[in-house]
Amino acid sequence: MLRARFGHQAFLPGQEAVLAALLEGRDALAVMPTGAGKSLLYQLPAAMGFSPVVVVSPLISLMRDQLRSLARSGVAAVALHSGQSDEEQSEAIASLAGGRARLVYLAPERLSHDGTVELLRAARVALLAVDEAHCVSHWGHEFRPDYARLGEIAARLGAPVLAVTATAGPRTRADIIASLFSREPAVFVSSFARPNLRLSFVPRADALGRLTRFLRRRPGLSGVVYVNSRRKANETAATLRRLGFDALAYHAGLDAATRAAHQDAFFARAGVVMVATIAFGMGVDKKDVRFVVHADLPDSIEAYYQEIGRAGRDGRAADALALFDPRELAARLGFAPPPDDPVAAGETERRRAMARLCLTPSCRFQALLAAFGEESGGCGGCDNCRGGLLALPRRAGLVALAWRVAVLARFAGAGAESVDEPLETAPIPAAAPGLAPEGKEEALSVADERLYRELIRLRLDIAKRRRLAPRGVASDAVLRRLAITRPRALEDEIVIGVEEFLRAIAED
Repeated sequence: MLRARFGHQAFLPGQEAVLAALLEGRDALAVMPTGAGKSLLYQLPAAMGFSPVVVVSPLISLMRDQLRSLARSGVAAVALHSGQSDEEQSEAIASLAGGRARLVYLAPERLSHDGTVELLRAARVALLAVDEAHCVSHWGHEFRPDYARLGEIAARLGAPVLAVTATAGPRTRADIIASLFSREPAVFVSSFARPNLRLSFVPRADALGRLTRFLRRRPGLSGVVYVNSRRKANETAATLRRLGFDALAYHAGLDAATRAAHQDAFFARAGVVMVATIAFGMGVDKKDVRFVVHADLPDSIEAYYQEIGRAGRDGRAADALALFDPRELAARLGFAPPPDDPVAAGETERRRAMARLCLTPSCRFQALLAAFGEESGGCGGCDNCRGGLLALPRRAGLVALAWRVAVLARFAGAGAESVDEPLETAPIPAAAPGLAPEGKEEALSVADERLYRELIRLRLDIAKRRRLAPRGVASDAVLRRLAITRPRALEDEIVIGVEEFLRAIAED
């Protein structure tokens, strides 16, 4: 059936194990990266006669794309959504009620209607598949209220449940299981590694200059620039066009015809730069996207991973550049959510995790994969890995920047984001929080003394690069306390990793 209907000669890694569980009647959660073939997990059982399969999908555009693909495969499928005429909806319902439709696609908002549930119960649903299942979770980055009802609806339908997503860390996976499944599902988590992606993070000073230089080094290549507002998408696209780039805007505020025309141009023309909000994301299946730029940071590592996943789907090298404002990072790290509000706590922690990824002096991809519960070695391709010894000054600068952001974060609750003093000249206290010497100066052991001398050398390096006096980076007292206590974190928020950084120097 895989060969005859879908034209594939073999399964992609991870597909066969999930299908085996489904065909045994088990519930399953499959977390697989972009391009791993998640849609086949519910389309193939339907083609084999395990039907009808109900697919919950968050976007009408995704439904239309899959219906076009299934029409080529000869698998009968219908959709129920708000973009249809009354006649189209009647035909879809008749096909489902008459047993002709193998798959039916609908949004969670449509599925939550009692009439829709009764229609599906009468059709004896064989499988309920929830696409983009991270939307079920309060911890996921695209939460929609009607997704919260899917567990209750699944129980009413009485069919096995499949949840699929490309972006779910351990906490999100646990939330999906608790919210959606009435019995323990088989859980399949594929590797999140994307060795062809080269990650880079840089401060957002002279953002337009950085962006234009980045684009000029990639003439004729297609990519996406993500921004956080419709206005900024329009303005940035217009500015890039004035500078000679083939740039188009994409966001939910454009009329449907304009959005469709811009998306068609992105797929048809080489060298188009799409300046977009998150409205341009799920369902974008252009194989040769060579770069993704975040002119504004996403709210979570999960959102970041999903958006950079648009690049390099053909397996060739692609770049992901993120621009960040240190003051925004401080605000994220210093913000305290309201007590007894788990949703706000989740939002805050996800935003903090993204801030920590910007500041880590270690391998970016290693830190990103750790957020998904996956261990790995250094990727060799991110900005912190590239260049070997030449990367050490940059990594040292990130350690210094993390210290400064930590100081700003202390004031974030009182509006640190509005502090007028430039970050480059913001004073560093004689002792950082939690590291102040108490009473008489402690004696150093031989190992402590060695580390203390190494920290002094590192401080001088950072001071020269940032044109500061060494004590403007950190006082002798702070370095002594670091050598003695070797902290892993500053106020449990900013991971400093000094010891880890020095270990990396030794290894390099």
